[in-house]
Amino acid sequence: MAFSTQNTLTAFRFTLAYAEKLVADLDDDQLAVLPHDGMNHPAWILGHVALGSDFVALLLGKDLLTDDSWMKTFGPGSVPVEDRSAYPTKAELVDTMRKTHARAIELLVAATAEELAAPNQTPFFPEQFPTVGDLATHLVTTHAAMHLGQLSAWRRCVGKKAVLGI
Repeated sequence: MAFSTQNTLTAFRFTLAYAEKLVADLDDDQLAVLPHDGMNHPAWILGHVALGSDFVALLLGKDLLTDDSWMKTFGPGSVPVEDRSAYPTKAELVDTMRKTHARAIELLVAATAEELAAPNQTPFFPEQFPTVGDLATHLVTTHAAMHLGQLSAWRRCVGKKAVLGI
């Protein structure tokens, strides 16, 4: 059985559904709560995951859907702050995540083998992810899942239940 882009996109679609379940019962005003030092809160996680999906466009030579303020607030090196006014609304965060997610899928489906095989010329893990395709796969699978795991842990810290029943 050969590995396919379709397998990766199936996993990526699951991450969006999982993210939506993780925040479905959260009130907007809860999204910047930091129950423990060093945690990432839901507002930052949703924005960061959305930006990670948007990076797929950047890797494939397209413009980002997000803007400079998103890069500053959610990009590499940004630090979550416990100030709800520093972040977009829950609706905007989820909507942006859906849009960047859908666009990443569209771009990956349309990407050529040559585009995906091009060298990863970003500062983001070039040794671990040497090609555009390698880094794009990380962004839509392990990167998203890692941060959604943080959101699942955050839920437990604030007394919320698991959303997948496992």
